[in-house]
Amino acid sequence: MLALLALMSFVLGVSSFACGILPLSFAFSKSYLDRLSALGTGLLLGAALGVIIPEGIETVAASNPSKLPTSQIALSLLTGFTFMLIVEQLVSPHSHSHPPNDELSLHTVKGEVHPSPADIQFDAELGDIEREEGMDHAGYVQPVPSAPSAPSESTSSTSRAFALTFGLVIHGLADGLALGVSSLAKDASGGTSALSLIVFLALIIHKAPTSLALTTSLLATSLPRAKCKKHLIAFSASTPVGAIASYLLFSLLGNGDGGWTGIALLISGGTFLYVATVLQPVSEHSGSHTPGEMRSVTRVLYISVGMFIPFLLSGLFGHGH
Repeated sequence: MLALLALMSFVLGVSSFACGILPLSFAFSKSYLDRLSALGTGLLLGAALGVIIPEGIETVAASNPSKLPTSQIALSLLTGFTFMLIVEQLVSPHSHSHPPNDELSLHTVKGEVHPSPADIQFDAELGDIEREEGMDHAGYVQPVPSAPSAPSESTSSTSRAFALTFGLVIHGLADGLALGVSSLAKDASGGTSALSLIVFLALIIHKAPTSLALTTSLLATSLPRAKCKKHLIAFSASTPVGAIASYLLFSLLGNGDGGWTGIALLISGGTFLYVATVLQPVSEHSGSHTPGEMRSVTRVLYISVGMFIPFLLSGLFGHGH
């Protein structure tokens, strides 16, 4: 099982880096990426509510046959949700700030107008990039050339970029926890690896728009492209590192009784719920839309489809709850 986890982690890391590199060289269609982001949000919700949390409850219940530990289940979910809240609001406070009244704040660097780093999102959807990048008439977001900056501006850009990347790295480690522990749970049951594959599917689709948003946000801080790549590498490696580390850690803690595994699954389910409902809110878009922006009905459809995919795959692989 560890070999399969290593393979999935490698694919996640490479795909995240490959997607993040694209804004450095190519224009990309905002409409298609909006749909990918909405589908990823639905997959995270579906994986959390339909697979990870039920599996965590089942595992915890199996380790406590006399009585269902509802307090332990609730505390584990709250811990995961609160952890992501603390990371977003306190550990990396500048990486998910919204401009007042959704107006774009601008600053000038040597006569050129650039988006303010205050507009950077912690886990931005591609639907938000048009506020940071600018979109052409065909609905494509164009790569932003990095402009030279003064020493003080360079220091500010570096600190802003570090805060953004640090927050996303922590988020990536939490994603790795979900993947690593799901692999461990399936290994303990002796069944197929359906749970880890479902989590892997949700993560790989979720990572694509997040990687793109990270790179475009870093470019918006006027960070040099070489440094953007280093930040992207750190983010891309976070989930594989988190997956392998959590697998090894909970193996050492004792996977036989399933108690720690169930708790870890519930904690990771709480982090997924935070990302899908707060960082990528399902009700973010209003009924009105600008040219090139996805309609609310379309967004709801993609999210709804994404939510049921993990559940259907779980039943298909014989792991229904």
